[in-house]
Amino acid sequence: MKKLLLAVLPFVLFSTPSFAYTKYTVLNSTSGTVDYLIFKQMSGLFCGEHYIDNLTPWSLTPDSDGRGACLLKSIQGILHIDGEDIPLEYHSSGTSYGQFVIVSKRVDNKVTAKIVSADILGNYNNSDDTPQYDGNPQYDDTPQYDDNPQYDDTPKYDDTPSV
Repeated sequence: MKKLLLAVLPFVLFSTPSFAYTKYTVLNSTSGTVDYLIFKQMSGLFCGEHYIDNLTPWSLTPDSDGRGACLLKSIQGILHIDGEDIPLEYHSSGTSYGQFVIVSKRVDNKVTAKIVSADILGNYNNSDDTPQYDGNPQYDDTPQYDDNPQYDDTPKYDDTPSV
């Protein structure tokens, strides 16, 4: 029995488990660049740091390595945009999320940015975690507004006294 256990143990420890989480994937939806993101995972025997390097503007970048069954604790990086360096941080007590988006906005000539979890691949039933993003963000430059909205001011309750 011991020989069987010793023969099987390496396969169990070093093979990718069927319950492994998807690779980390990040969509940089900004005009800035990120030199690298550090993904810090929960402590564990095979749970170390992961890195995604060279995120270019409007790019979808997957981690080159699988993460196994490791939960994510934090992400750190710096977004370089419009001559500014903006820290990016994501913190969790331990999440299985693996898809993230870097977003930014300008308010009063100050750029702010953050990294948030999001379903960017949309492959709920697809075990292939290869990104399918074509690199061309789609925007609706002509949003539709109703200039004359109609409101119903009629009360929605019965104000007749009951007996």
